Amino acid sequence: MFTLLKQEAMKAWKQNRVYIWAIIAFVLPIITLTSFTPMASQATMYGSLGGSSIIVTIGMLVLTALSFTQEFTFGTIRPLLSRQYSRLQIFLAKIITVIVEYFLLIVFSLAGTAIGRLIYRAMHDGSTEKIYTTYYTSLDWKAFLFALLMSFIGSLFVMAIVLLVSNIAKSSAAAISLGVVILVATNILSAVTSALIQLWAPLKWNPLTVQNVVSYYTGTSDFNKTIHSYFGAGSWVLFVVYGAYVLVMYALAYWIFNRRSV
Repeated sequence: MFTLLKQEAMKAWKQNRVYIWAIIAFVLPIITLTSFTPMASQATMYGSLGGSSIIVTIGMLVLTALSFTQEFTFGTIRPLLSRQYSRLQIFLAKIITVIVEYFLLIVFSLAGTAIGRLIYRAMHDGSTEKIYTTYYTSLDWKAFLFALLMSFIGSLFVMAIVLLVSNIAKSSAAAISLGVVILVATNILSAVTSALIQLWAPLKWNPLTVQNVVSYYTGTSDFNKTIHSYFGAGSWVLFVVYGAYVLVMYALAYWIFNRRSV
C-alpha cells in the first residue's frame, strides 16, 4: 500500500503537476491582498483566502477527476492491475492521494493569505494608519480555521460525486463540470429543494442540503439551535447523516470502478 501511495504521489507531481496549483494558490492571495484589495475589504478577502479559494476548489475537482480518468485514457490501469494490488487498494490509494492534495492546496493558500496579510499590515503601519489597519485586518483565527475545516469536510461529498461521474462517464471534463455546477449552484438548488420540502418534509434531509449546512457549520449555539429547529434533530445527527451520504457515494464510486473493464 505504501508503494502505491508513493506512485500516486509521483503521478500527482509529474503527471498532474499539483505543484503548479500549489504555487498559484500561494502567490495569488499575496498579490491580491497587497495590491488590489482596499483596506475596508481586507477582512472579507480573508474569507475567500485572498481570492485563491476558487483555485483550490477547481484544483480539487481537476485533480480528483484526473486521478482516475487518466489511468484509463493512457492505458496505465492494465499494468497497475497486473501487479499484486487489488482494485480496492488502488482505489483507496487514489482517494488518500487526492484528499492529501486538496489539504495541501488549502495549506498553501492559507500560508499565502497569512503572508499577504502581514505584508499589507507592514505596508500600512504608519502612525496615522495603524489604528485603521489593525481594525480592518483583524482576524479571529479560531473561527477562520474552523470555517476552513468545515469547508474541507463539506467538499468530501463533492469529491465523491466527481469520482462517481468520472468512472461512469469515463470523462474528466464531465466530472469537473458537474462538480463546478454543484458548488456554484448550491444556493439555487437549495431554493428548489426548499420548495419541494413544503410538499414532503423528509426531503429536508436530501444530500445537497445536508452538505451545504455542514460546509457552513460554525459550531455556535445559535447555529445548533437553527439546525435543531429546521431538521428537528441535533447537529450530531446531521453529521452522522452526512457521513453516511459520503460513505455511500464513495462506495458507489468504488463499485463502478471495480466493475469497469480495462
